[in-house]
Amino acid sequence: MLSLQIDHARIADLEPWHADQLAALFEHHGPDFYEWLPWEHFEQVDAARGFIEGFTRGRADDTRRLFGIWVDDELVGGTLFPSINPRAGSAEVGVFIAESARGRGIVTRTVAAMLDWAFVERGLHRVEWKCAPGNAASRRIPERLGFTHEGTLRETFRVREVRHDLEVWAILRDEWAGLPARS
Repeated sequence: MLSLQIDHARIADLEPWHADQLAALFEHHGPDFYEWLPWEHFEQVDAARGFIEGFTRGRADDTRRLFGIWVDDELVGGTLFPSINPRAGSAEVGVFIAESARGRGIVTRTVAAMLDWAFVERGLHRVEWKCAPGNAASRRIPERLGFTHEGTLRETFRVREVRHDLEVWAILRDEWAGLPARS
């Protein structure tokens, strides 16, 4: 299990017994999340539990991880490695967070902690960040953390019936210098 305190937020593994909290988060913030996420309908506890259990199995076979982000004991979002390839030494990192928790540096500091975990604890070589070009908030995260924009895949993922381009950003272990100082 991973559990970290980052400023006023706590990151810890999301477990199946958190399904009611995840469902409530999606019930209240789903429309905002679903603007950019290619998955949805986790407002029901069973669906949220199934989502978490898929990542729990992935944690067991070292191919995926899902963490919750709590502020004052309230689940406000999640951060995840939707794919980990230990053999290649690579992973993809992502995040979703309630609008009420944005603008406080939580996402940047959480992703920085995820990079530390990936590079230091897991010994991975490369971590990718993928986002739609129109998702300005998501684009700022890899920019702040020193990722390199490697290219844009055209119309590669769907959100509902709309196809979106997908920017691919990456950072290598030797490039990761840690979280930049707050300005």
